[in-house]
Amino acid sequence: MKKEIFRIQNGVIQQGRIIKGPFFLQFCEGEISGIITDDSFEKEILVNFFRCKNVLREGIFYYREKRILYGTQYKAVRKALSENTSVISGNSQLFDSLNVLDNIFIPGDLVKSKKQRKIASELMTFFEIDIPFNAKSENLSLLQRLQIEILHAVALQHKLIIISDINGKLRSKERNKLRKLYERLTQVGYSICQIESLNNISLNGMDHIQIIEKGRSVGYYSQQEINYSEIVCLVNRMDYQEGYVELLKHRSGKVLAGGKSAVLELESVGYCHIKDFSLKLYQGDIIEINCRTSADYTEIKDIFTGKASSAAGRFRYDGKEERSALFHRAFKKREIGYVDFANIDNLLFENLSIVENVCYPLCLKIPNFYMHGKYIKAAEDYIKMIMPDLDICARVRDLTQEQIIRLVFCKWILCKPKILFVFISSAFAKDEPDLLISRMIVELNKYGIPVLILSERYKFESEIIEEEYIVNNGIVIKKE
Repeated sequence: MKKEIFRIQNGVIQQGRIIKGPFFLQFCEGEISGIITDDSFEKEILVNFFRCKNVLREGIFYYREKRILYGTQYKAVRKALSENTSVISGNSQLFDSLNVLDNIFIPGDLVKSKKQRKIASELMTFFEIDIPFNAKSENLSLLQRLQIEILHAVALQHKLIIISDINGKLRSKERNKLRKLYERLTQVGYSICQIESLNNISLNGMDHIQIIEKGRSVGYYSQQEINYSEIVCLVNRMDYQEGYVELLKHRSGKVLAGGKSAVLELESVGYCHIKDFSLKLYQGDIIEINCRTSADYTEIKDIFTGKASSAAGRFRYDGKEERSALFHRAFKKREIGYVDFANIDNLLFENLSIVENVCYPLCLKIPNFYMHGKYIKAAEDYIKMIMPDLDICARVRDLTQEQIIRLVFCKWILCKPKILFVFISSAFAKDEPDLLISRMIVELNKYGIPVLILSERYKFESEIIEEEYIVNNGIVIKKE
């Protein structure tokens, strides 16, 4: 059984005149947990509590499974937190004027100066971190600063490391590196707790999930006990079914011009080891093809992106007989759009503004698009409607992952292709929530744009899927 570090029952936390609670919080050695709240002030209150800036006004506090008596609680809680907890948030605690080695062991009496380099080298080797000791902190990337702050927590022997408002500022590869670091930390008894909003946290690999809504705990679950959609409902205080009723209501209200006709037909298509693949995609359809192997996924993706130009079978696009080369031609004309989540960092151009990124397909589709000021204004208005909290002047590199996903779908909603392909690789499907993508697909679907989702290994979980095909070792089966 894992050793408990802290437990707070019916805890009420005070920040100034503001009181929030009750909270139930528990942290054990060797665990990765998450506290999920979409309220930035709730995050601030919790972060400040773990930094000993806020007071536990009421509640029962356990330290190492021993209850701290109420009369001595104030000092004892602060002492326990300060000696066992490190907090890492968007505001870096590193000293820019110091080098990496000094920041790891500040204050200087943690380790004798003669041993610092040796210990730091051993820590970096164990945690697979490669940063020069003499590098100045001000020159480090965000990921490197996080790594150094974590090493500082290890040097302090703080068994609980709180990390808040970080994930949204990192790219996919950086988050993966950080997750591996978390896993290595848990192997040696450290507890990692991420305080994040729902769209910036991956449930995969979590031991426990704690949910905060309107200043109080509303749930404490193991990863197996709850799914993403249920967490959405708890965070937003809505019934699970009602959340999907809203989606499906939008779904049924889509605008279809001229009835329902097949936009794409594939009959007995074969290529390498894919055999006898047939489907019909109608206006307004949402279809998923779930590939159980990477080879299946790659081959079908090659067919749909026009790379498999020699694929055999019958192709019919927009009512006309075609060959497999139709996809390549339709992509160039922006008649068919696609979103490829294989590398989320490349979904938008960093050298273009947000509006330019969203209008990019339209610029290629409509000559002299930027000469029409009303088009640009319409695009800006639409972005603001979909994402009212977005700073439209922000740099692309500063966007969160949720914002990037929304903007990528926005550009195809404005472009209105005849078909949109959504390619979801195994790495992305494993880590990312489905509800956000579902909402954007429903928005697309209101205009009758059919969406074909190609997923690798992990199924795209959504009730808006109308038809599902399963591909396993070249055999395609339509799920009834």
